[in-house]
Amino acid sequence: MICPKRTAELITLHLAPFKDTDPAWEIGVSKIAGRGIFATRDIKRGEVIFRDSPLVIGPSARAEDTLNSCSNCFKMLPDTKFMCRQGCGLPICSLCGKKQQHKADCTLFKSWKPCEPDVANSLLIRLLCVGRAINLTKDQRDLIYCLQANLDNNHRTEVRNAAKGFNEFPTDKKMIEIMNRTVAVLRTNGFDETVDRSNDNAEFLYRALFPLFAVMNHDCIPNSYYTFEEKTRNMVVHASVDIPAGTEITTTYTKLFTGNIARHLFLKMKKGFTCKCPRCSDPTEKGAFISALYCRDTNCTGFAVPETTGLPHPNWNCLVCKQKSTHAQMMKAQDFASGAISSKFNSKSLKSVVLYLRDKSSGFIPDSNYVVIDAKLQVIARLSKSREDCEDGEAAAKAKFCEDILEIMDKLGLGDCVMRSYLEAEKAKEVK
Repeated sequence: MICPKRTAELITLHLAPFKDTDPAWEIGVSKIAGRGIFATRDIKRGEVIFRDSPLVIGPSARAEDTLNSCSNCFKMLPDTKFMCRQGCGLPICSLCGKKQQHKADCTLFKSWKPCEPDVANSLLIRLLCVGRAINLTKDQRDLIYCLQANLDNNHRTEVRNAAKGFNEFPTDKKMIEIMNRTVAVLRTNGFDETVDRSNDNAEFLYRALFPLFAVMNHDCIPNSYYTFEEKTRNMVVHASVDIPAGTEITTTYTKLFTGNIARHLFLKMKKGFTCKCPRCSDPTEKGAFISALYCRDTNCTGFAVPETTGLPHPNWNCLVCKQKSTHAQMMKAQDFASGAISSKFNSKSLKSVVLYLRDKSSGFIPDSNYVVIDAKLQVIARLSKSREDCEDGEAAAKAKFCEDILEIMDKLGLGDCVMRSYLEAEKAKEVK
C-alpha cells in the first residue's frame, strides 16, 4: 500500500490554494480498503468537510456523446464550425481559444499531427484529459502515482486506440506510461463515464480526477455528498449526517437507488472489489426493500429478496412463507412489470404513466422496487419541466411520488444529499 503520509503531503500541496489551515479530515489506514479519509473532529450535518480541485479534467467524449462541446469550458457549441482552426483536432469556443490552457493543449496535440484535424474524433477528444497529465509538475505526477489504480488488461486500450488518430503519436515510454496510469486512476476513482451519483439524474459532460476525493472509500450509505462550484468546477464535499471524530468519511461509487445485485455487479466489474457494507449484507436493504419482488406463491403476500451471496444470479427467499425461487424466475416477474411501465412511457401520455404508477403498478411490483423508483423519478422530472401544464391530479401524484422516495431514503438512513434537496423542493412546489 502506498504510504498515507506521502499521499497526504502531496494532497496538501494540491489543496494549498484553498488555504484550509485547520482541516476537519486526515488520511489514514482504513478498515474498508487501504487508505481512507477520517474526521479529525465532530462534523455537523451539512457542514463543508473539504473542497477539492481537479488535477486533470477533460471532455468525456464517449462514442454516443455529441462532440460539439468546448474542450475547455464544456459549453455546447453550434453544430458546425466548432473545431479549432489551428489544426489540433479539439472543439473550442472563441473565448477559450485565447486562453493559456487551450494554447498548451493545442500545441501538444498539433505536435502529434492529428490525421483529420477538422473532424471531431471522440477517441482523440477523450484523450485530452489524460494528455494534460504530461504537462503536470513532478509533484502532481507523483500524486497520480499515489492514487489507487486498478491495472487490468484494458487500461492501456484508451491511449492505444486514440494513437491511431495521430500521424506522429509519441513513442516515449515515460510519456505513454503517465497517460496509461492516469487512465487507470480515472477508471478507479475519477469521474469517468458516470453520472452524478448523488443526484442519480445529471449527466457529466467531462471527466476529472479530484485527488482528495479519490482517496475516499465507498459505502452504499455514504455519510457525505458532493456539489460543484459552477465557475471553478471545484468539488465541495458536505456531511450528509453528523460525523463523530475518528469516523471514516465515505462516498458512494454507485447510484443511490440501485438494488444489491446491480450494485455488487457494478462494483466488482468496474471498481474491482466486493462491498461488504451493512446495506449490502442485509437482503432487505435496511427495510427499504429496493430489490424486493412479490413472492411467487399467489397465496402469499410476502416479499421475496435476493440472497446476499455476491453472486450475479442468487436465489431469492420469501420473508413470509420462506419459499425459494431462482433468479431467473424472479427476473421474469420483474421484467413483466418493467415492460408494463415502459409501455406506458412509450405511449407518450404522461397522464397514463402517472395513473398506472399511482393505481396499478403495485399489483405487480412493490412500490419500493428500484424499477418503480426510477419511473417515479422520470415522472417527477418531466412534470417539473412542464409544470404550467400540470393538472391538479398530476401535481398531487408528483408530490406523493416525492414523498414515497423520501421515505425510502429515510429507511436507508440516507441523510442530506443533492437528491434529497431536489425531491424536497419539487414536493414543496405542489404542496399548497
